[in-house]
Amino acid sequence: MSQKAHKTAFFLAWRYLFSKKEHNIINVISGISMIGIMVSTAALVVVLSVFNGMSDIIGGWFNALHADYEITLREGKSFSTDSIPLQQLRKLPDVKAVNEIVCDMALANYDERQELIYLKGVPAGYFRNHHFEQMVVDGDTTLYKLDQPCAVLGSGVAGSLEINLLSYELMKLYYPKRTKKNFANPADAFNTQYLMPSGVLSTNTNYDESYIFCPIEFVRELMNYNGEVTSVEVQLKEDANPSRVRSKIADILGDKYIIRDQQEQEDSLYKTMKSEKFMIYLILAFILILAAFNIIGALGMLILEKKTDTAVLFSMGASKSLIQRVFIYEGMMVSALGGLAGTLLGALICFLQRTFHVVKLGGGGAHYIIPYYPVQIQISDLLMVMVTILLISMLTSLLPAYNLKKSALYRNTAL
Repeated sequence: MSQKAHKTAFFLAWRYLFSKKEHNIINVISGISMIGIMVSTAALVVVLSVFNGMSDIIGGWFNALHADYEITLREGKSFSTDSIPLQQLRKLPDVKAVNEIVCDMALANYDERQELIYLKGVPAGYFRNHHFEQMVVDGDTTLYKLDQPCAVLGSGVAGSLEINLLSYELMKLYYPKRTKKNFANPADAFNTQYLMPSGVLSTNTNYDESYIFCPIEFVRELMNYNGEVTSVEVQLKEDANPSRVRSKIADILGDKYIIRDQQEQEDSLYKTMKSEKFMIYLILAFILILAAFNIIGALGMLILEKKTDTAVLFSMGASKSLIQRVFIYEGMMVSALGGLAGTLLGALICFLQRTFHVVKLGGGGAHYIIPYYPVQIQISDLLMVMVTILLISMLTSLLPAYNLKKSALYRNTAL
């Protein structure tokens, strides 16, 4: 079809959409279709935005725990610090700190209570570089007190062991010996060391349930890691270019090591959140499809009502494809207007929630980590919603439009 024919079809469809119908039921069905699409679209925008807000908050909690980059051995558990050019990494202009880390599972005992935990050995200044101070809910992040190595515990671990920071009772750590074990004496199969609890962290993540931070020298002695580390963490300056720094680190280290950013360090978490968001999109898109099916009925009735107009257009030389396109455009306009109104309505609801926190989480004076539903509108989501509406409107408009071929008027009209 020519551009002029497209304009003609669009003009006729626009006139049909707003013109007075002989049968008022057509207007009612069209209105119901538009409202259904509007409500479904608004729900899709709001739910995806709430999911984005939740993902941003949860991702932020985990990102606060992780360095910008973590370097681990591609094959193996630990490696010697002599095998990696740490000084060369520290000299990179965008690097703020390079920390040696030793982390492994151990058994913690405190006042006859035991818990299997991850013991993470960190260097001095680690908490300051990561801004952990804002996560401290009790005590502090001191790594040494009275020449005694100290432990900073996750709130879940501290609760399970019933840690009392006001007492001077020490926590006992057990770790299996890496050297030859004496199975005749099971107690001799473990290295044991003592830690003084000094602080409790609350990160709002599952790390609270299993992590204890302490000096790296303590962990090396307990686990017999002489000059070895399980990973190296790289902290960048605020104005650094992450991709450029990563490329430089990769050039320095080669293929022997794996470099993971904050998102890759929680790869399973982010994959799960993306999968959940996609499933939510599919469910709400299916509801949108059901709402759009009303367009088929409205167009079918409009085609019957406009038989006379169609005959006149044919007699004036209009082609079959032009007549079909009129009704296709009619259905797409109903969907487009409903979708646009729904998008604006959803965006307005998100704006009100983000500004005034209208919908709270819980009630009755209860305290929640997230007091209200967070929302975050992403342009990519709005584009995805509009494309979905466009595809659905095309599918629901094509069926009644192409059924014109079965009508007696259409069959008896020459091309």
